[in-house]
Formats: sequence, structure tokens, C-alpha cells
Amino acid sequence: MKPFILKSMVACLAMSSTLAMANNDKTGSTTVLTDKALSAPAKVYYNATQIPSVTAETEIDAAFVLGYIQAQDRFYQMDYTRKISQGRLAELVGSPAISNDIQFRTLGFERWARNSMQVLNADTKGILKAYSDGVNAWLDNNPLPPEYQSLEIDKADRWLPIHSVAIAKVIAFQLSNDLQEIDWTIAINTFQQVGQAAGFDGTALFMEDLYRAAPPDDRVSMPDFFADMGIIGAAGTKNLMDVAKDYTLNLSETELGLLHNIKANWESTPLIKSMKNDGETDKGSNFWAVSSEHTENGFPLIANDPHLSLDYPSVFYPAHVATEDGLNIAGVQFPGAPITAQGCNESLCWGSTVHPVDETDFYFESIKTNSFGLPTHTVYKGQDEPLVWVFQSYFVNQIGDGTMNNKERANIGYTNGGLTFLVPRRNYGPILSLDTENAQAVSMQFTGFGPTKEVESFIEMSRAENIAEFKQALTKFDFGSQNFAVADVHGDVAYYTGAEVPLREDLQTMMQPDGVPPMFIRDGSGNRMNEWMPLNDPDMNQATPYGVIPFDEMPYQINPDRGYIANANNDPVGVSLDNNVLNQVRPGGGLYYISQGGYSAFRQGRLDRIMEAGMAEGKKFTMQDMKELQANNQMMDAELIMPHIMNAVQRASAADAWPGIQQFLADPRVQQAAGFFQQWDFSTPTGLAEGYDPFDNAFALNPPSQDEVNASIAASIYAVWRSNGIRNTIDATLAGYDDAIGMTVLTENRPGNYYSLSAFKHLLDAFDENQGYGASGINFFTNPQAPTREDARDYIILASLKQSLDQMAGDDYAAAFNNSMDLTDYRWGKLHRITFSHSLGAQLSVPNGMFGLATVDGLPGVARAGGYQVLDASSHGVRGNNSNGFMFSSGPARRFVAEMTSMGVLAEQVIPGGQSGNITTGANYVNQLFSWLVNDYLPLITDLNTIQAIATDEVEFTP
Repeated sequence: MKPFILKSMVACLAMSSTLAMANNDKTGSTTVLTDKALSAPAKVYYNATQIPSVTAETEIDAAFVLGYIQAQDRFYQMDYTRKISQGRLAELVGSPAISNDIQFRTLGFERWARNSMQVLNADTKGILKAYSDGVNAWLDNNPLPPEYQSLEIDKADRWLPIHSVAIAKVIAFQLSNDLQEIDWTIAINTFQQVGQAAGFDGTALFMEDLYRAAPPDDRVSMPDFFADMGIIGAAGTKNLMDVAKDYTLNLSETELGLLHNIKANWESTPLIKSMKNDGETDKGSNFWAVSSEHTENGFPLIANDPHLSLDYPSVFYPAHVATEDGLNIAGVQFPGAPITAQGCNESLCWGSTVHPVDETDFYFESIKTNSFGLPTHTVYKGQDEPLVWVFQSYFVNQIGDGTMNNKERANIGYTNGGLTFLVPRRNYGPILSLDTENAQAVSMQFTGFGPTKEVESFIEMSRAENIAEFKQALTKFDFGSQNFAVADVHGDVAYYTGAEVPLREDLQTMMQPDGVPPMFIRDGSGNRMNEWMPLNDPDMNQATPYGVIPFDEMPYQINPDRGYIANANNDPVGVSLDNNVLNQVRPGGGLYYISQGGYSAFRQGRLDRIMEAGMAEGKKFTMQDMKELQANNQMMDAELIMPHIMNAVQRASAADAWPGIQQFLADPRVQQAAGFFQQWDFSTPTGLAEGYDPFDNAFALNPPSQDEVNASIAASIYAVWRSNGIRNTIDATLAGYDDAIGMTVLTENRPGNYYSLSAFKHLLDAFDENQGYGASGINFFTNPQAPTREDARDYIILASLKQSLDQMAGDDYAAAFNNSMDLTDYRWGKLHRITFSHSLGAQLSVPNGMFGLATVDGLPGVARAGGYQVLDASSHGVRGNNSNGFMFSSGPARRFVAEMTSMGVLAEQVIPGGQSGNITTGANYVNQLFSWLVNDYLPLITDLNTIQAIATDEVEFTP
């Protein structure tokens, strides 16, 4: 779904600004009557940041007030996310969203939420109900935000508790799912079929060459976890292909058609496409905590920055809540839900990162149909098993007809989304694709389909007083697969994993896959042992109705001897380091399979090296050190790959070097680029006076130093070289085979950003052993004229460098570099830029000509330091080839640091946006963005005396 550019938006905003600002005026003291919704009066304090502090008698009262003020500041965002989760977005933004609605109804986020609502305790239900009442109280007494005027809507649906639960599920799902397994199945089948014809090993091309499970750097969070847990590698020294005896898919045309149908549906639905964990975007987070004996003040330190889409408004809503019945919590919430996702109470602070565990399987199913051609049953071991039908009705907002609230029904056929078919055997998962003529289908099984309690888990985390109570709360975090870091005022730091990973019957009983492993589509007929294990001994608070890896077998760590915990979406314990995720054995038997691998690596690589070096020299860490770590923008991949570039330069410099590589050094720009590389510390400053760099004054940006300029130039050249290096090895090789067979099938299945760079680095690192050939037998460094394999490699390295310099002086980069051949003009900030995009288009996005943000030479976005998988997350594509090819759109949705002192918590945080999502509120639309751009922070306060002392405005809510 493309953003909706509403031409009348500016006019509508201008017409409504006076009314909206009057309604949202917080000057002085204001009273809100709640019609007996509260048990006692409540207050909201605002300071200069406009971050609310809610004080109330009870948590129920506080939830009502939260609902009211979240709606006041963010209702359009709340409604938009609600409509996504319901599969009703077309009712808001019109017909372009209908494909989104079909896919989201099929997956069924609100259906899952209904399951959860049945098992939540009375306390949680009461909080959700009060929150909904607060949202509705705001709706009853205020006009809708100005976005709705151009959408021709002046009435919104009532808010219900299930809406908050469904929103939480959408957010959890986008952080952890396995939708990429459909693409992977198509890819490995394609590689195998082409390989049989072209003479290479297609299985190895996928598993060993291009989609490697092993990370490109080997740093893990808990090096001793396997030894401590008794997890062994007795399944051995075999490689992954040996472990899986039957790896050839030989998919039929019908099966391929089913998979391509799913892929096409998801590709045409940008919201679903963006959720895939396929390595295209650097989804995730960083956290670390330092034990008290390694800090300057003798108290634990903790830091966290979750990486999400940097859309507008910001994904998080900062708030503080204090109640007379014991709650005192500050942090960030999801607009639309009364939960603190990350935060601090008076005893502890926590943060989280994504852990991409494998909690999903897809199955080929045989089906039975009725006389109308609609599926009625799946077939398992020859027995018919009935499907559950869910009828769907879709409505579309008729924008532009001049009629308010005009929604017309969309005619969607039963097999195209008008009916959702659920498979009870698959945890009531949906049929994703149907071929009724051949009686086949594809189903999805996922732990999140059941009655999970993640909302309840967050509420109980907020009340925890120590790490033991926090752990207990986490046993209810059933899906969404997160690593959690927690530090408390008692001096403890801990790392836990929140997820339920199903036990597969073949991996548990056969110690190897029966057929293809679970990262590809599996056999649902019962002919293979591909089912999830039955539930015999439920774990504490387990939601998944199948056997799972127990909570205490999942990665965890308490007060480690090394003095710190850290995770940056990396492999926490080393399951994938040998490129084989199927060779560790659980203490009680069965394979310890938690993930497909493909973990992020470079951010943890930088973080772990810095922490390890600090520990070795006896450094005592401070809050400022935590901030500087979060601001670190040194590219780890550049540091690890640079020796290969400099080695090529050195070999080409030899008097007896092959002329084929010597020729590149005849271009003085190549030698000049090598000089920039030689002195580079791998940092990525903008190199511009208009650029936003760490610890600048956001309102009086500093001109760059010469060192920053030089680093900026090196970053630009390296980033373009990296793109060409990947294109000239992986892409060119696959395209060559495609040309030979007259089809583009390999190129269509080439890996995305993460896997491409990982494969490219592996080819370079393993060159001495493999001579540039993959395990598939394919030569990725082709040059028939090269006298040696080393010369063939270095030819591509140096040719890619010269090609990059030529391109940067050419038309593709003219908007940034004005066709200059002077390397000193190649400032990184002219390429590395960001736009904070609003779902309704450029007029509400940032920058938009308002608010005084600095821009560069008319280029879109603002220039920002950072780069691919740096700690200060700001990843771009690794195949960029023009002035806009290195822009980024995801990063820290919150930066947070804290010190857990004996007198209480000292904490700071910042979000990339404003407290308000309403542009008519003026500065509140961007009031934290300037601080975020330069790695500045705002206080995160839980002390009520301080909050009241600095308050500039108060709003009283009376019963």
C-alpha cells in the first residue's frame, strides 16, 4: 500500500488548527469531568517536554486517564494501527488498503486477540476496560484530529479492550515471525532444479553460500551457556546438509503455484512485506547492562535502544504513571494500549531486543472440497479433519465523493479472502493459499495463534520489585520472542528470553529432520514426522497447546562473571556459529533447535569488543559511556572487510603484479581512496555543517572537523564499493547462470541485504581455503584472464573500487556530488539521510519545510551520521547505486540509559519525534526529534516530588 498523498491536507490542517490547539491547550490548570468514571480525582502533570505524568488512586483510574491523554495526543495513529490489526484499514484510507485487509484478516490478529481476552485475569481486563473508557471519553467530547477531514470521516468506532490486545499482537508479530520461510522454500527449490541442469549443488548454494545460518561475526552473548546447561554438540561434527538426509524438495507445479501465490499476495501488501524477517531491514535492538563492580559509582548501569520503523508519529508514547495502590512506572507505551513496553519503576529498569526464534511452520495440506468447490477438510494420515470457516465482509471508504463516512462493501470472493479457512491441527492457523482443482493448500502454524498473555506480562513487569519477580512476569510473555535485560537497585543484572519455541517431533525423537528442516515448508499429510510434539508437561504459564522448550532452557544469564550482559539481535549462545543449527542436543534428549540462524552480528561485534576491552583494562563505566556506546557509528563490517581491500591494493602495488590489477592504481583517485581507507577509524560522520552528528548542538550545528570530513569521505566510498562488490560477485554470478538458461530465476531468488553481505564476506574470508568457489561449486570470482585465483579476486575488489569512483562522479550521484571527481566532495551525509514518513504522505512527514530542520542541497530527508549495522542503528540497503540509495528508514525508536543507585533510579531517554501526533500542536509534533538526532536525552523521572516541582501545567480529572 503506497502512502496516501491527500492534496487537501494542508488546507484542512489550516482550517482546523485553531480549534485543535484550543482543545489541546495545557497552559495552567485544566479540569476534565469524567462522569463518575474514576474512583477518586486524578491529575496529569506536564513539564516543558509535555511528557505526561499521571497520578491516580488506582491502576484502573490511571488506565482511564492514559486512554484519554493518548487519544488526545495520538488518536489517528491509534486508529490507524487498530484498523491494521482488524484488517479494516480500507475503511479508513480507502481502496488501496484492501489487499492489506485481506491478508491481515487471513492471518487474524483480532482473532488471536479474542483468544487472549478469554484467558486474561480480571485485573488485566479491568485495566483494558478502563483504558477503553478513557479513549471513548475523549472521543465523546472532542472532534476527530485533522487527518480525518481529508479522509471524509467525522465519526470513529468506539474503542474496545480487544483493540489494545490486537495492537500489541501486531507489534509483537512484526518483530518476530517467520514469513520468509515461504520465500526460502521457493529459493532452495529453484536452486536445486537449476543446479541439477547446470552442474552445481543447489542445496549448498542456499545453505552454505547465500543464505548462511552462521553470522558474519562470531560474538555471542553467553559464551558458556551450553556448558552451563549441559547442552552438547553430540549430533556432531556433521554439516547441515549431512544432518538433513533428504533435502531435495522437487516441488510440483501445484505446490510451486501455491507458494508463488502467497509470495505475490505478500509482495503486493507493503505492510506484510515490511514484516518479513528476511534480512532486508536491520530490525532489532541493542541492550547491555554492566555489573556494579565495573561502574564508576558502584551501581549497575543499563542501556537499551529498540530499532523499529522511524515513521511518524513515533511508535512510542512516553509517559509516567503513579498510583496510590503501589504502581510507579515511567517509560514508553504503545499508543493504543495501557502497557509500558520498556521502562523503570522504583526498583528496576528493563529493555529488550528481538530474538528471531523459529515459532512458525508452514505445511502443504491435502484438502477435501464440497460441491461448491470450497474446502471443508484437510487430510491427515488418511483421515478427514474438518476446517473452521470464518466469513469476512470488507468495506472501503469512498474518499473524494464528498460524502462523510461513506463506506461501500467490497466484493471479495470466498476463495480470495471472503472466507478464512482455519485448520484446528495447526493451532487454528489459516489456509494461506488454495488450489481446489488439485485439492492442495498451504497452512500456517504459529505459537501466537493461541491464548497468549503478553499484555498481562507487561503489566506484571511494571510491578516487579526484583529480577525474580520480573522473571515470573516473563513466563507469560508467550510470543513475540524477545531478549530482556533487567537491572535492579539491589545490584543485580539479568538476561532472559521471552518466547515459546515448539518442539518438532522429528527433531525431538529422530535427532534430525524427517524430510526438509523446519525453516522450509513441511509435509502436513502425516507421512513424515513433521508435527509439533503433543503437550504432556506444561511449563509455567505456558500458552502454546503443544510441547515447547522450557523457559529455563531458553538463553538466560544472571550476574555473569564477565561483568556485563549484552545483545544486539545476535546469536545469544552460539547455536549457529558453525552454520548448523541442528547439531546441539538438549540435556534430556532431542535437538536444541531454537532458530534458523541468520542472526545479526555487526552491532554485537562492535559492542562486545568495546566492552571486552574496557573490562580488560579495568575501566569503570559511567552513564556517559553508555551514551557514547549508543552513539557509536563505526561500521564493523568495514573493519572486518577492509584487510581484503588493502591486501588487493598492496598486491597490485608490487612491481611484478599482474597488469590486470596494476592498471587500477594508475588512476590517482584509486590510490587516494586507499589513503582515506588507510587512516579511517570506520566511523561514519556526516562531514557536513548541515548534518546531524552525535553530541552536536541540534539548533546550532557544528562544522565538521578535518578528521570527520576524512572519515565521511571514506564511509561514502566504502559504502558504494560494498554495493559494487556484492553486485560484481553474487549478483553477476547468478545473472550469468540466468543468461545461460534464458530465465531470471536465480536473480529473482537472490538474498537480501543481510544475507548478501554475509555471503560476500564469507567468500572473502574463506578464500584461502575455497579459492573463491562456493560449497555449491560455483565460482564467484570469475576472470578467465587472471593468472591466479588471487588475481581474479583482487581484480573484482579493485575494479569495484574504480567503478565506484566513476559512478560517484557520474549522473547517478549528481544530485549528491554534482558530477565532481574530487573525492573530498564525497561527504557521507549527502548519501546517508532519513525522512520520517507519515502514512498520509509528505505533508505530514518530517522534514516537510516546517520546524527548522536542516537539509542539504535540496536532497530529501536530513543528513544523519550512521551506517550499515552500526550500534547507532541506521542501516541502509547494501546495493545502493544512486544519490538516494543509502537513505534509511529504521533505527532507535527509543534511546534509554539508567543507573540503578541505592537512592533510586537515575534514567534518561529520548524518542525520534514529538509527544503529539497532531501537527497542529506545533512544536510538540517534533519536540524530542532534535535531541534524538544528536544523541541527546531527556530525564526519565519517577520521583513525584521532582515531577510536581518542575510541572508547568496540570490537568485534573474529577469523578
